[in-house]
Order: sequence, then C-alpha cells, then structure tokens
Amino acid sequence: MGRKPKFPFNHVVLEDRKEVWIKGGYPSCMGVPAAMKQFYPEYTSHLAKEEFIEELKINPEARNKLDV
Repeated sequence: MGRKPKFPFNHVVLEDRKEVWIKGGYPSCMGVPAAMKQFYPEYTSHLAKEEFIEELKINPEARNKLDV
C-alpha cells in the first residue's frame, strides 16, 4: 500500500473562499499549476511571501485585509 502524495509546497487552504495560498517564488512557482490540478482542482491559487502564509495559518482573517 502506497502513501498518499502530499501537496509539495508550504501552503494554507481557505475553504470558505476556495483559495490556496502558497509560499512561492521562481522557479518553484512553475510547478504550482500542475499541483493545483492534482490536489485542489476547484480552487484558486495565490502566491505569497512565507511571512503572510504563516500569518494566515494563525489567523485566516488576515486574508480580509487584501479585499478592496
């Protein structure tokens, strides 16, 4: 029996918004579209700095400050 593959990036999922926030930078960001299709096909991906990803893990409401 094999192990279930794991999403390959530091990330946080906001279920209510159907968003996946991913710590990303070049060149690793090039793999995000393929990973999203496999793991979160109905979600929108967003790249962010590690500090923001960690903030979202503690306080998902931090996402609201990006709304205009």
